[in-house]
Amino acid sequence: MTTRIILLTAIFVVGGLLTLSCNFQAINASDYAEQKPGRQKAEEVVMQLANLGYYKYTDSSDMDSLKEDLISSIAEYGILSTIYFEKTFTPKDYRYYMFDGETVFEYGGFDNAFKDMKGLFDKIGLKLEISNHIEENDPITNGLNHELTVNGKRYIIFKNFKDYGWGEAAQKFAELINDQLQIQNKNERLYLINGGNDGAAVFLTDKQFEIIDKIFIDDLWKPLKVDKWCKVFKVKPVAND
Repeated sequence: MTTRIILLTAIFVVGGLLTLSCNFQAINASDYAEQKPGRQKAEEVVMQLANLGYYKYTDSSDMDSLKEDLISSIAEYGILSTIYFEKTFTPKDYRYYMFDGETVFEYGGFDNAFKDMKGLFDKIGLKLEISNHIEENDPITNGLNHELTVNGKRYIIFKNFKDYGWGEAAQKFAELINDQLQIQNKNERLYLINGGNDGAAVFLTDKQFEIIDKIFIDDLWKPLKVDKWCKVFKVKPVAND
């Protein structure tokens, strides 16, 4: 049985625009055709997403290029993509973010993710007052303790944690953001895509997620709710007590 290697993650600079697709993945050539929605279906999907406000935060001057980029990505690979601002490397659609699990787990990773996503938070009016942010290793147990307070609510990320927490950090960040989105009555939720150094994250409404969930086949490369993402990528819940 033949196998086709498909380029699913690479960053390109074309005409001054930064664009991202995903990573190398080997799949059976016989299955590949089934995973390609094709141009017509991709155009229908992007039109549906647009009608549901997928580009509501996008500058009008970037609209056409973003739509074409997403149509091509869906048609050819059945995955999401976006175009990034060259200086900040943040998405022009304010939805689809690179979300490297290693980076999120490292010291300052949460702060950097908050900063990267601030443009979206400002646009949807999500308030995040962060205080008592502690990231430290216990000198006795050599375990990681990480906690912070957001809008007066305490979140324990890690307590005496002694493992590589790339997946757990992504999980905890997404759960924190989704909790605040729910508390503040926002329609968006954060969904996780892939993991490790190939991780990404996207903000979607329920209806936008339903459309994408139906058209995308591969769980490794489609947006997933946090609980399902943990099962797919075998991330065990972190005990905090």
